[in-house]
This record gives sequence, C-alpha cells and structure tokens, in this order.
Amino acid sequence: MKKSYLNKILLIKGINKPKIKSFYNYIGLNSRISAVKFKRRQLSTLNQKITKIETGKKLKEKIKNIINFSIKIRTYKGMRHKLRYPTRGQRTHTNAKTRRKFRH
Repeated sequence: MKKSYLNKILLIKGINKPKIKSFYNYIGLNSRISAVKFKRRQLSTLNQKITKIETGKKLKEKIKNIINFSIKIRTYKGMRHKLRYPTRGQRTHTNAKTRRKFRH
C-alpha cells in the first residue's frame, strides 16, 4: 500500500498534522487520498500554501536567530541556553540528563 501524500508532506520540518489538515480542508480534499488522484490545480494550490510557510533551513535559521538574540539581551531563557540547561522549567537535579549528555 502506498503512503498517502499527507505522510510525505509531514517529513518536512516545520509542518505538522493540524497544519496539513487545514490545508486539505482549504483545498477541499480528503487527507487519506493518495497523490495519484490529485488534480494539477489542487497540487499547485497545496504547494503554494506550503511555500508560504517557513520550513526546513529557513525555520532552523529563524529559531537560531531568536535564541542568539535572547542570549544577546541576557534574558533568563537566553542564559539557560548559553549554559546549556533546560530552558522550559524542567528540573536539573535528577532530570535533564539528555540535555547534559550533549555537553562537551
């Protein structure tokens, strides 16, 4: 059985299921339909919607810039990033082993 077009699009970084389902609803498609049954106009409108979103390298670069800016203005979150601690309120005494594992 072939993968649906939905699963292929989900491999792109920055796109999740709710976003894709909203695109499908906008175009008027069923999310379970295979890509073979798409019409050219539907594929082109879907591709236009996807290109408007920041994905892949653009998204990574944007996140990196946001983190560097928060480090530069010395916010609490920025300092946590700089010291390589968890930034979203997790414990550091017994947890955060994964975050500490990648320290060099």
